[in-house]
Amino acid sequence: MFKLKKVNLFKTLVLVGVFLFTFILRAHEYERTPGVGHLDEMLYAWSGLSLVETGIPVSWSTLDYPKSAEVFKGEINYKGSAPKSSVTLYKPWLDEPPLFSYLVGLSASHFGAKTMEFTPSSYTRYPMIFISGATSILVFLIANVVSGYWIGILSMLIYGTVPIFIFASRTAMPETFISFCFALLVYLVLLFNKKPLIWYIVPIPFLAGISGLSKPTGFFIILFALFFVFRKLFREKKVKKAIYHCLYLTLLTLPFIAFYFWWGYHFDWQIFQRINAIQSMRPVGFGSLAWYFITPSYDTIITRDSWFVFGTISAVYFLFRGLNKEKFIVLMAFVFWVLVVMISGGENDLLSWYRFPSYPFLAIILSWGLVYLVKRANVLTMFIAGGMLLGNRMLLVNPFHPNVTPSHYRLIISLLMIPPLLYLVFKKQIFKFITKGLIVGIIVAGMFFNVKYLYNSFEIACQSVSCPLVPSTFLSELRLPFVWRYLVMNMP
Repeated sequence: MFKLKKVNLFKTLVLVGVFLFTFILRAHEYERTPGVGHLDEMLYAWSGLSLVETGIPVSWSTLDYPKSAEVFKGEINYKGSAPKSSVTLYKPWLDEPPLFSYLVGLSASHFGAKTMEFTPSSYTRYPMIFISGATSILVFLIANVVSGYWIGILSMLIYGTVPIFIFASRTAMPETFISFCFALLVYLVLLFNKKPLIWYIVPIPFLAGISGLSKPTGFFIILFALFFVFRKLFREKKVKKAIYHCLYLTLLTLPFIAFYFWWGYHFDWQIFQRINAIQSMRPVGFGSLAWYFITPSYDTIITRDSWFVFGTISAVYFLFRGLNKEKFIVLMAFVFWVLVVMISGGENDLLSWYRFPSYPFLAIILSWGLVYLVKRANVLTMFIAGGMLLGNRMLLVNPFHPNVTPSHYRLIISLLMIPPLLYLVFKKQIFKFITKGLIVGIIVAGMFFNVKYLYNSFEIACQSVSCPLVPSTFLSELRLPFVWRYLVMNMP
């Protein structure tokens, strides 16, 4: 009994340690990367501030509003300087539902932001750090259910150290909130799949409802729950119970959808219809899935995050291989949200926040990929590990910090390939053991490059370059205890 308690205490301490480590990493300088002038975040900040102050949403849009709805056209800046942008504001602003705007607006209002100023990213992103921290816990819980404790820890660590995942989870966009709701929904579905108790699905319509009132695509997550709840009960030959459960899920989601339409009717039904018609006609097409895989990003520019690319490669591998039981549900959660992006996001539209709700599940899939590399430990997995997982070393490069030299790179890759090649020829277990050790070392080194980049991303991008700054909060100034000195790069 004593040993069991000791093991549980150790695991709890590891979990808390990884959570705090990744939380601080996510919070550190959170307002600076992505950049402080993120105009799409201002959509929700201005709408939210106007809702808090007047009860009527006002924000910018590039959609075809009637001239009568225009209330301002010109430059909005932050206290007379950058960040700034020229925008056209409309009243009522009906591009999106109100819930997420209200959340961001409350945060910005708490810090004293004004409606006709550029709202500092430190104010709009503040609640995102806590929401994404909760999402990281759900990543652990989901992975723990399907793959065990240590894969859960690894998944949480990946979700909190891969650059694209971190920068995405800071961004004040509705999909950051939907990521949390969808991850919680999937966790509840997993519990229901293990033991079909009604209590597991009671909160699901509310999760779908608040997701949809943050952005209409959030309503889609109820379809995921409907499918797996019906599938579970139908397989147990409980058809009547399956129908009742699905009726519950559907009927309790409808009031949220009704509220969304009431919202549009309350302010201006014609504008609401007009904007929704425009939004529903985004140019989707058969190239959208390829576009997801060839454009790794967290903003509107492609980011060469090698770990993210490895995650997508892992997803393709497991899609071809197929997975059983609970792992299948996680894989389907990733596929489901990518399908949502495909039908709603545009064929060649690099608005990467559409993809954010798929990232928690991609983090888990990535952890499966890492475990597969170590377990197989052969010339092919070494080729992938050495070629991919050290790739984020290039993110530390700028005009003042050079990349690895060609000779060093060729030497390292050659040395890494020798042990698996020797095993391929001689079949000696010592070479396989060395190969496993090297792959583990590559994973650790690659994760260190990720953490170092995350800790210095703003300084690397803005070294000897003028970048606008906004006020920070205590969250932004959090540091990793003791080890932070070893992560800070020398910036002469």
